[in-house]
Amino acid sequence: MNKAIAPIQDADPERDFSELAPLDTALANAQVVGMGEGTHGTREFFQMKDRLFRYLVQKHGFQAIAFEANFGRSVIVNRYIHGQTTNLSTAAQAAKSMYFWTWSTDEVRELLQWMKDYNTGKPASQQLSFYGFDCQYADDEFPLIREFFYKVEPGLVSKVDTTANLYTLTTKSTATDSVRAQYTQRLPGLYNLFITNESQWVSAGGRTDYEIARQAARVLIQQANIIAGDACNATIKRDMYMAENVQWLLTRMNTGKLSLWAHNYHISTLTYGNCSQPSMGGYLKQKLKDKYLTVCTLLTNGTFTVRDASKSDTPLTQLSVHTADVKTSYNYLLGKAQYPNFIFKVNQSGLAPSLTSWLGANHPLFETGSGFNESRAEQYYSIAALTGRFDILIHFRDTSQSQLLP
Repeated sequence: MNKAIAPIQDADPERDFSELAPLDTALANAQVVGMGEGTHGTREFFQMKDRLFRYLVQKHGFQAIAFEANFGRSVIVNRYIHGQTTNLSTAAQAAKSMYFWTWSTDEVRELLQWMKDYNTGKPASQQLSFYGFDCQYADDEFPLIREFFYKVEPGLVSKVDTTANLYTLTTKSTATDSVRAQYTQRLPGLYNLFITNESQWVSAGGRTDYEIARQAARVLIQQANIIAGDACNATIKRDMYMAENVQWLLTRMNTGKLSLWAHNYHISTLTYGNCSQPSMGGYLKQKLKDKYLTVCTLLTNGTFTVRDASKSDTPLTQLSVHTADVKTSYNYLLGKAQYPNFIFKVNQSGLAPSLTSWLGANHPLFETGSGFNESRAEQYYSIAALTGRFDILIHFRDTSQSQLLP
């Protein structure tokens, strides 16, 4: 394997790009690059994705990144990056505003600051944009729709307010099934207003603002569907809807090239993932074929920010894993390579048959999301093959925790 890997010094996003040159052939053919993280709280993973996005921008003509973050809130962050008036005055505030602690980090702040600085002084056609493709919250969608209705059809604002008030009632512990039903039954009608009035509203409010408001209404439907079932139903629908939202960026927003920032699982091209349904990346692979490229990040040993699943209140803390405890795992064996940190193209030609066979076999793979129980680390290994799941892996032998913003 040592002959097939390309060493990298570290994950510093300000480092020279020469180490990333081995990726050029694969990146040149990609329209969408999914950048994954093996944990939601590893500094090196976040910095490496920042570094890769800067490379995509400056060497491959990418102008947009979309996060595993809520759609409506990301619209506000995008306005901040473009220097528009918002309630966000710093990149740190923008990072902290995105609901999830996972993005409230110094690493994400640095990315947002770089994007804002990059845009300064450039014409609109050359500026970078920030989006969110997740749909777990509805708080920021109503203001976007209300804002647009004030421009094109002020008489409909009360309809938005009534629906928003019903949504607020559904979030209370005293919410009844009747209130929830009233809320969800109103959402298709709200969305269909955009379909019926598209030509008129685009003329009055502009294509971009129309598309954003329309998608906000669509996300309300997605969010309501996610919370209306059991955990498996929510998992299946969330990945399906996230893939739909990425497709919206490519088609309705005419995003030419797009980078995605999410967990390794979501960007992976699994046909049968959680609950035997495709991951987000699985759906995207079906649609985009070879235009979708996946880049995962993996560790051998590391400390990471995470919620402690061994405690009832799951406090946010820093926990560690040492994959030597599972010596058959991909993580541990990758750590035996000549270089501690490296890039490896999983599907490259000319690999030794034994290596190809190993990559295509099911072995333990350590990844964790927002929660982790340090005393039961073996539970956080899935049994999977790397071939058919990821195109490129970036490995770090030893990692540290993400730096939470105060």
